[in-house]
Amino acid sequence: MAEADLEAGLRSLRESLRQIKALLAWQELKQSELTPDHTPGFALLQDSVGTDLRNEYSFFLFTAMQMHSVLNDNAAGLSGVRRQQVKQQLTKIESQLYSLNLQKRLC
Repeated sequence: MAEADLEAGLRSLRESLRQIKALLAWQELKQSELTPDHTPGFALLQDSVGTDLRNEYSFFLFTAMQMHSVLNDNAAGLSGVRRQQVKQQLTKIESQLYSLNLQKRLC
C-alpha cells in the first residue's frame, strides 16, 4: 500500500463510516415503526439492513487492518511524520466507529 493507497484507504474508511451511520439511522427508523401505534409501513419492505451493516462493518475492519499492517511495516517507505499523521487520522475514524457500539447492535 503506497502513500496514495493510504489516502484512498482513509477515504474508504470515512465513506464506510458514513454508510454505517446511515444504515443505523435506517434501522432506528424501522424500529420506531414497529410500535403498536404505527402502521408497519417500513416493516413491509424487504429488510437487508442487518446484512448490509455486517458487510459494511467487515469491509471497514478489513480496510483498517490493512492500513495498520502498512503503518507498522518499516519497509513501507513512509516518513515518521507521515506515518504518525495517518495513524492519527486512522485512530480518529476508528474511534468514531467504535463509539457506535456496533458489536452489541449486530448480535
